[in-house]
Amino acid sequence: MKTVLGLTGGSGSGKSLAADYFKTHGAYIIDADQIARQITEPGKPALLEIAKSFEDILMPDGSLNRKKLGSLVFRDPDALHRLNTITHTYIIEEIKTLLANSWHDFIVIDAPLLLECNLDRLCTACACVLADTALRVRRIMTRDKLTEAQARDRINSQKENDFYKSRCRFVIENNGDAASLYAALDQLLKELLS
Repeated sequence: MKTVLGLTGGSGSGKSLAADYFKTHGAYIIDADQIARQITEPGKPALLEIAKSFEDILMPDGSLNRKKLGSLVFRDPDALHRLNTITHTYIIEEIKTLLANSWHDFIVIDAPLLLECNLDRLCTACACVLADTALRVRRIMTRDKLTEAQARDRINSQKENDFYKSRCRFVIENNGDAASLYAALDQLLKELLS
C-alpha cells in the first residue's frame, strides 16, 4: 500500500530541504514547482495561455520571463489568481498521472499550494514546514537574489502559518539548524510509516 505525504509551507520555510531529506530516506518526490517549470516551457499549452493573459512576459527566445512575471503576480492578488487558474489545471493533472504510474511505496507531493488546490485529498497525511517571517525573508533574499521588499511581497501573497497548522497532521517548525529540522523529520517518518 502506498503512503502519500503531502508536503507544504510558505516560501523560505525549508520545505525543499525537507523534501530532499525524505528523498534520501527512499521517498519518490513529486515536485509541483518542477512540474510548473516543465509546463511553462516554450511551446507548451500552459505557456501559451499565460502569454495570452499577461502582456510582454516572454523572453526573446520564447521562454517565460519568470522574474518579470513573479514581480507582477506577487504584488497583485488578481494577477496571481489568474496565473494559478491557468497553471493549476496542468499541474494537478500531471501529479495525478505521476501518482497513478508510480510503483513506489512512499511518495511525497512537494507543493506550496497543496491545500489550496485540494491535493491533500490524494494524500495519506499532510505535513507543513513553517518558519518565522524574518528568517524566511533572509532565506528568500539569499536563495532567489531578491530585495527585501520582493521577498516580503512573496510571503505576503501566501497563507499565514495558522492556515497550514489547522490543516496538517504534522507541523514542523524550522527556525533552527538543519540538525533540528532532520530530528523533527525523523520523528515524522516514524509516526507516518509505523
